Amino acid sequence: MTADRFGNRVIAVGDRPRVMWSCHIDTVAVRGGLQDVFIDDQGLARLRNGKPGMSLGADDGAGLWIMLNMIAASRPGLYVFHRGEELGCLGSRWIERRAPEVFEDIDSAIAFDRAGLADVITHQASGRTCSNAFAASLAALLNELDPTFRYRPDDTGIFTDTNEYAGIVPECTNLSVGYYAQHGPRETLDVAHCEKLLAAMLKFDASKLVIARDPSIREAGNWGRAQHDQANHDDLSSLVAEYPGLAAELLLEAGFTADDFW
Repeated sequence: MTADRFGNRVIAVGDRPRVMWSCHIDTVAVRGGLQDVFIDDQGLARLRNGKPGMSLGADDGAGLWIMLNMIAASRPGLYVFHRGEELGCLGSRWIERRAPEVFEDIDSAIAFDRAGLADVITHQASGRTCSNAFAASLAALLNELDPTFRYRPDDTGIFTDTNEYAGIVPECTNLSVGYYAQHGPRETLDVAHCEKLLAAMLKFDASKLVIARDPSIREAGNWGRAQHDQANHDDLSSLVAEYPGLAAELLLEAGFTADDFW
């Protein structure tokens, strides 16, 4: 494994792999240190005494764990461990701008970094990042490997490392790995799902993925949607700044606490 000047870690397994697997090594927490983690009676890993400023770290410790096990099993691919995703995808942005040659042979970038159990992301902040054909083929391959899976294309992605590569890599997506309520003390991880996803990846045949997207073509409609969402965000931020008491009251009525906000 090698490290670039920003600190991202990269390792290639196999001869000139076509698929890139990725995760990020940072998480959202105010401070480091040991945490009291347990698995509840529903099979969810969680913090026993979570406090504001803490998080379980399944985002993206789950993706990190899956990739390390795939490497140990010699599964083919280019593995990229990003730094600084939670600070604005700093590591992936560095690679895209300073070392795009990393992706010379790559036609798909798949990140193990998405909440829930079933999403194969087709759209992020920049618009479409992977084709419906690719997402459907990826979902079908996973669902065939485990009959309990219900993976399907999803267009509600936000902004992660693979978004940075959408202009140079044909198919860029994120997969649900089983975490929920990330970035706070109530974060959980569905351990069984994470283990089943790893088992599927140890059998996964990436050569069957359908590559259909041209990275030089962006869909204007998705840019428009992103701009609309940003405008709503800016308007709401201004109102919250002007009426913080009312905003806090509305959050409490909706069931949110200070811990949730952290």
